[in-house]
Amino acid sequence: MAEQKNNFRNIFNLTIFIAAVAFIGYMILHDPMNRQTAWNILKVLIGFGGVVVIHEFGHFVVAKMGGIKVKAFSVGFPPLFMGIKRTETGFRFRFLPMIFNRNPENPDDAGLVFTLPGKFKPGETEYKIGLIPFGGYVGMLGQDDTGPAEETNDPRSFANKPIPLRIAVVAAGVTFNAISAILIFMTVFMIGLELPPAVVGNVVPNSPAEIAGLQPGDRIIQINDQEFIDFTSIPMNAAISDEGEPLELKVKHLDGSVESMDVVASKPAASSLPVRAIGIEQAGTLKIADLKGPPAEMLYEQTGFKPGDEVVKVNGTDVEYAWQMDRLIEKTAAPTTTLTVKRKIDDGTEFVDVDVPLSLAATNRNFEKGYDLAHIYSMVPRLKISAVADRTSAQNWKDKIKLWWRENILRQEVETAKLPFEIGDILVQVGEVKNPTFKELRDVTEAHNNKPMSVKVIRKDETGNEKLMELTATPWQQFTRKGDGQVQLGIGVELDATHPVVAKTIDVQNGPANLNIESGAKITAVDGQKVKSFYDVMRVIRQNQGQRITLDYRVNEEVATAVNLDIPAGNDFITAKNLIAVNIPFKPLKEVYKAAGPIDAIAKGSKKTYSFIAQTLSTVLGLAKGNVDPTALSGPVGIATASYSIASTDTMYYVFFLGLISSVLAIMNLLPLPIVDGGVIILLLIEAIKGSPLSRLTQEIISYAGLAFIAFVFVWLFYNDILNLILA
Repeated sequence: MAEQKNNFRNIFNLTIFIAAVAFIGYMILHDPMNRQTAWNILKVLIGFGGVVVIHEFGHFVVAKMGGIKVKAFSVGFPPLFMGIKRTETGFRFRFLPMIFNRNPENPDDAGLVFTLPGKFKPGETEYKIGLIPFGGYVGMLGQDDTGPAEETNDPRSFANKPIPLRIAVVAAGVTFNAISAILIFMTVFMIGLELPPAVVGNVVPNSPAEIAGLQPGDRIIQINDQEFIDFTSIPMNAAISDEGEPLELKVKHLDGSVESMDVVASKPAASSLPVRAIGIEQAGTLKIADLKGPPAEMLYEQTGFKPGDEVVKVNGTDVEYAWQMDRLIEKTAAPTTTLTVKRKIDDGTEFVDVDVPLSLAATNRNFEKGYDLAHIYSMVPRLKISAVADRTSAQNWKDKIKLWWRENILRQEVETAKLPFEIGDILVQVGEVKNPTFKELRDVTEAHNNKPMSVKVIRKDETGNEKLMELTATPWQQFTRKGDGQVQLGIGVELDATHPVVAKTIDVQNGPANLNIESGAKITAVDGQKVKSFYDVMRVIRQNQGQRITLDYRVNEEVATAVNLDIPAGNDFITAKNLIAVNIPFKPLKEVYKAAGPIDAIAKGSKKTYSFIAQTLSTVLGLAKGNVDPTALSGPVGIATASYSIASTDTMYYVFFLGLISSVLAIMNLLPLPIVDGGVIILLLIEAIKGSPLSRLTQEIISYAGLAFIAFVFVWLFYNDILNLILA
């Protein structure tokens, strides 16, 4: 009767299992998107599982060579999917013991079992495949990762082997990780991999990089003692540097000269990331990304560009580098610019002019202060709304988590499905402040957190006529982990350059004198030339360098007056800069990193492995000394998210990423923490010095304390990852 029940249960469980597998298979095969997603997830699991299996394989090989009895070697974690073991009668296979023939008293006999017949010498190791393909483990007699193992007199027990051999077995895992990282990087560099080179694309004002003298186009050829570097090496070394410690750079300028310079990294004032930086950005190219399908069609409809277009001129001026284009656009002083692109066609190439809309930024980034108000010789134009947040997106999964996490944080977002603003609205009053500057807008918004606020705007109607409108909006506080996020109004702003109306004049440190023009005044003429926009004002001022000119302005219909302006020669006090107002997907600058041959591949692979190991060690030391903020770290969720993102785009770069992970594991497993390899080695060294192992109770206390600590770190990193994912 019991056997019939067991058979019935096995058949039922097998049916459920087959049905579940069939359903998952159907869902994957039915939709191409699902197939791609499943393939990307599989790559992540295989990749990370492979890195951990290599680690465990190191333990396995050295244990076998040392005569230690290995009971199990598993690829993946329980529950067990399949186990294979050599027996006297053949190879025994067993499947899914958690479903079939469960036997708590003898779990090694559970599962659906069958044997491929043959006569062999019985093996001692069962080779397993777990259903959780995110790692693996080695089960050795007399060894337990979570505490002291069962005592045995078996000479093949791990505990009964000489201490040097046991240390070799434990250290083999990290050794294999380091060796595998070298092999991975060797393979990558033999094939070739595109990486962003250490070329400066832009330099943030008042940053350590600007103070040191770095310029756009400079190529960093060495940082500290590292020569084989790409752009990612720079922010990493800056982030893990000690406070006040200079980064020793060797820089090759565009003219071919090489210069050594020291740059001391510091935390940017406006950055949300708690890490030090030097204030440079990755270089881009003048070529449009190779989009396909609807994105390519949308790009052409919205911008006039096609995938593969390459910018060769800006308003008729030849450009060779992206930063040259940026500098020319910044000083355009017009609502549009003309970019000439080289475009491939069926029978060759053609040159096409594309008119691109521009905006005038309201602030300029300042590494030390966060931002500076953009101005024209102390004159700040009014603000114009350039973007309005989509309130309907407040119901996405991230915002739902935010609402659940902290009640009322986004209630205003959720309850107000549509903000009253429109793109193009000109802000003429916010709260009690007329013609606010960007700073005044921020201050008033902060003061009205969760309180209704009156906002007056000038808006064009359907006929093009401008009308004054009074709106009501309620600012809300942005969600952050600390609860001190910026209060926001849900709009993006730029300077209104289409009307020559002065919002305010400001005092500029080491800049021009404050012109003291009344708020709301309209500039009517500059140097006798009538002007219709601030672009006209900027253009005429630049035409009169080294001269004294007059600015005529009108406060209202009754009051008209003028002010003199001295324009120094060779010093442009116009900090308002033009930016491209539409999203153009320019390709980032990348270069192929490829070895010249096998010997060079070994050298490059070794250098890259050493670099990542050294950076990981510096990060750990930085955490201990308080130089690295732990909130900048990624845990399992962050790593898995990054891994999926990389795996879904470029297979070779994902392999490179796995080499990085393998390098990191080599250090993390050597940390002197209980239950990881480093902690076990410490206990073995204590045993060697003491002449006997620590007491069983002491080992248990250390193991449980280590487990508790690692569990705490895991949970904290998981929490940190979730917050970073939500707030991204």
